[in-house]
Amino acid sequence: MKKSYIKYIAGAFIFVAASCKTGGDINVNPNQSPNVQTGYMLTSAIQFLGGINGAGATTNINSFAGELYSQYISETYYTNESQFALKQYDYQTYYTGPLLDLKTIISNNTDPAKKNLASTTKFGTNNDQIASARILSAFIYLTMTDRWGDIPYTQALSGASNFSPAFDAQKDIYTALMKELDEAQAQLGTTNSLTGDILFNGNNVRWKHWANSLHAIMALRLSKVDPATGKTEFAKAVAGGLMTSNDDNATYKYSSAQTNENPYFTNYRNRYDYAVSSLLVTTLKGLNDPRLAVYAAPTASNTIVGLPYGTYGDALGNYSAGTRDAPGNISLIGTALSDASSSSVWTSYAQVLFMQAEAAHLNWIAGGDGAAADFYNKGVTASLEQNGISSADVATYLGQASVKFNASTALDQILTQKWIANFLGDGWESWAEYRRTGLPKLLDPVPGSLSPGQRIPRRQQYPQTEHDLNLTNYNAVIARQGADALNTRVYWDKQ
Repeated sequence: MKKSYIKYIAGAFIFVAASCKTGGDINVNPNQSPNVQTGYMLTSAIQFLGGINGAGATTNINSFAGELYSQYISETYYTNESQFALKQYDYQTYYTGPLLDLKTIISNNTDPAKKNLASTTKFGTNNDQIASARILSAFIYLTMTDRWGDIPYTQALSGASNFSPAFDAQKDIYTALMKELDEAQAQLGTTNSLTGDILFNGNNVRWKHWANSLHAIMALRLSKVDPATGKTEFAKAVAGGLMTSNDDNATYKYSSAQTNENPYFTNYRNRYDYAVSSLLVTTLKGLNDPRLAVYAAPTASNTIVGLPYGTYGDALGNYSAGTRDAPGNISLIGTALSDASSSSVWTSYAQVLFMQAEAAHLNWIAGGDGAAADFYNKGVTASLEQNGISSADVATYLGQASVKFNASTALDQILTQKWIANFLGDGWESWAEYRRTGLPKLLDPVPGSLSPGQRIPRRQQYPQTEHDLNLTNYNAVIARQGADALNTRVYWDKQ
């Protein structure tokens, strides 16, 4: 029996060896291309930022955490995030996910041995693929550096050649990203060629407008720390061409498929962790704002009631989030923004108009407060139209004394309307704008919170892996930037 067993083993070995010799590697999938499909990598990178493919609740653009930091929503049962109990946030998946995919797109479209392969060229011209990957990478790095400050940039994504990248100063990252965006928008061709682009549907003009609008966002972020450079860079972005209508919005489209549904709909399947904040409700009610009925769902008594932000313990007494079908006594997020297929706008035309309103008020662009008023009115109109408000109601809203542009309160009005317009869009962007300007007036300090002085954080702490695996560079960045703490300010934060 033993000899027979050995014989079968030997026979099987000879058969496998012969198969390998004549048929090739048995581990190669004959139904899978051996070459990278670059368009699928662009799709994957965009989907990651939308919150699927394992992106989680803190790395997608309209994440729960970003919306909480901006006080658009409040936590109903667990207050750890709104109380800033979570200090360390991990950015590693940005590097290992979308940034690596986008680097591969650029590499394959640059490498002479790969740039002309059908697996590359069927997804668009080399230049269009490179440019879109550069723009999306810049958007990701901007989000990251505004959250953590100094981060690995020039030495990032080096693979085995460097597992311990140094941290670049945020000032230098900003300079590099504005250069990237300027070059990338100029690199886009005049004929649309991209496929796999689920953000702008292969429209090069929209990619170009987004790149220049991101450039303008970064320029305005320098208003307190380096206004001269900010003004110059803002003018450069305007000259390149900013968003021109709501059709240009950088909109991530969710679907009814459970693999790509809106994250708030997912949460509302059974948890109901989030309600609209009382700050949002009070602000909109004070302005008789028609967006309130879009942003917030009615309670059981058919009223709109916000939940105080960072509610600690039983401070509110008895309250219930209820469910979508059976509302409680606080308002959930409106169904228009929390259905399975509700879209999320990462960068909007309204936001770009409000930036130009501020720039005109600062005399960064021509027109002074006259131009500022015009951009402000157009920004309010764009946001209202984006949310389905009728033209008649737009006119009524703009005619109110509390909404009409007033040069003496211009910044407060512009930043408040910008904050309202960005509800459930890019919460990280709204948090950055609050840190830059102190507007609108959020609840700060947050009673009962665990941050230093109970204040809204000025940055987020690095992931533990930087301390454990990259200690030399971690110590160097702390020595330069300041303590790895929530109250350490990033480069542009001088408010």
